[in-house]
Amino acid sequence: MRQLHQLSVAEKLLHTGFIVLVCFGLLSAELYLYVTHTGLDGKTGVTLKDIQISYYGNRSSTKLQTVLPTMLTNAGVPKAQWPEATATFDHWIKGGETQAEYDAKIKPFVATHCLMCHSVAMSKQLHNPPLVTYDDVKAVAKIDTGMSYTTMLLTGMVHLSMLGVIFWLAGYLFVRTRISSPLKAVGVIVPFLGMLLDFSGWFLTKQNPSFAWFVLIGGALSCPIASLEMIVAFFDMWVGIPGFLRQKSA
Repeated sequence: MRQLHQLSVAEKLLHTGFIVLVCFGLLSAELYLYVTHTGLDGKTGVTLKDIQISYYGNRSSTKLQTVLPTMLTNAGVPKAQWPEATATFDHWIKGGETQAEYDAKIKPFVATHCLMCHSVAMSKQLHNPPLVTYDDVKAVAKIDTGMSYTTMLLTGMVHLSMLGVIFWLAGYLFVRTRISSPLKAVGVIVPFLGMLLDFSGWFLTKQNPSFAWFVLIGGALSCPIASLEMIVAFFDMWVGIPGFLRQKSA
């Protein structure tokens, strides 16, 4: 099997196109996860508490109240208006979620700030709950028990299948570099183990929020390591790699 630096220009361009597009795709996936998870605990950045809220839920509050800070952020609502918006939703929920109060106060706010992501069409694309009708909003105004098992299984099916293929291809390119064999062995297996740790962490955190660190560590060891493999492959293919990383000649 030829190593990457021995390939023809056409072969190198083929692999380069794959590396560039997939790395940008993985970066977009990481940014999407950041946007959808950050701020759930009211703080900046993705924290362990955010992961716990995503999968275990915030069982002292409703799902709508839990995700409201993220929704307000994504909708571009000025922070000065957050207390009033939060108080409006809290009052409606504590008051029994009446249709009259929904029509008077909740529906206009949702129509103005939320339907850009929570219309019927966008909900299908983003896998968000629709917030078009009174029943839609009322359905999420209940105790937050985190992501449903159905959603986790559906998401897992897509993630494990697609990322499994990407990790295999990234590993295949990494194996064809001049990196030393021990580093290759570690590099090719870590993304798979990381993804399994991440995926199992969803279900474990659903039962016990203490397992949220599985998700954080698994996420850090899967897509970022696979991206690093492809970046190393790119440089070894076109530029070369430092001598101390190379496999020693027999």
